[in-house]
Amino acid sequence: MAKKILIVEDEVIIAEDLAGSLEDLGYEVIGPADNASDTLKLIKKNTPDLAILDINLNQPIDGVQIASILRQDYQVPFVFLTAFSDASTLDRVKKTNPYGYIVKPFDEADLQVTITLALDKFEKEQEAQTTPVAPIQSTPSEDTIFIKSDKQEFLKIKLADIQHVEAYDIYSYIFIDGKKQLVSATLKHLEKQINYESLMRIHRSHIVNLDRIEAIKGNRVIVDGQEIPIGKSYRSALMERLKFI
Repeated sequence: MAKKILIVEDEVIIAEDLAGSLEDLGYEVIGPADNASDTLKLIKKNTPDLAILDINLNQPIDGVQIASILRQDYQVPFVFLTAFSDASTLDRVKKTNPYGYIVKPFDEADLQVTITLALDKFEKEQEAQTTPVAPIQSTPSEDTIFIKSDKQEFLKIKLADIQHVEAYDIYSYIFIDGKKQLVSATLKHLEKQINYESLMRIHRSHIVNLDRIEAIKGNRVIVDGQEIPIGKSYRSALMERLKFI
C-alpha cells in the first residue's frame, strides 16, 4: 500500500509541483493544506504517514508551530520544505526535532531520499518505545492546574470548578463560573493532561464535568444551563458513568 504524504504549502504552484513529484514516486498525496486548521482537518479525516511542511506560511500559525502540534498530539513525522536556510531559521526548526529538511527548489531524488530516511527514522523510534509512558495522575493534592490568561499570567484553578472544555481550532476554551478562558492547547492534549475523574470527553469537541450535568435532553446534556452535544461514539461510555432510576 502506498504511503500517504500530507502537503502543507501556501504557494499553489509549488504545492502542485510537489504533489506531482510525490505521485510520480508512488506516494498517495493528501491535501494540500495552507493553514493549521485545514491541516488538522485533513489529518483527522485521513492520517498521513508523513507531512511535508512549508515553514513560512502566510498565516498566524506557521509550519514550525504546526510541526509541534503534529509531534505532540498526533505522532505524525514531518519534514520541512522551505526556501529559507539561514542560521536563525535552522535553529528554530531544530527545536521541533524534524525528520528531514528540503530546501527549495527541490528535485525528486532529494525528495525520495528525505522521505525514505524520515519514515525509517520514525519507524525505528516507534519500535524503540516498548515501555509505555504513564499518564499524569490526579491526587487530592494535585487536583489543580495552572492556565495562562490573556494577561500573560498563570492562574491556578481547581479541576472541580471546570464546567466544560470546548475545542476551538488548535486552541481550547475552558469554562469556569460562566466565563471562558482561551488556552493554547488542543482538546486532545488537555484530555491527556487533565486526568480528573469527573471530567469526561462526550464529543470530539467537548469535555464536560459530570458533576455539573443538570439534565440530559435527547443527544445533549445541560451543563450549568448550556446545551452541549453528545457524540454518537461517546454516548454509551457516558451513560455507563451516570446513574439512572
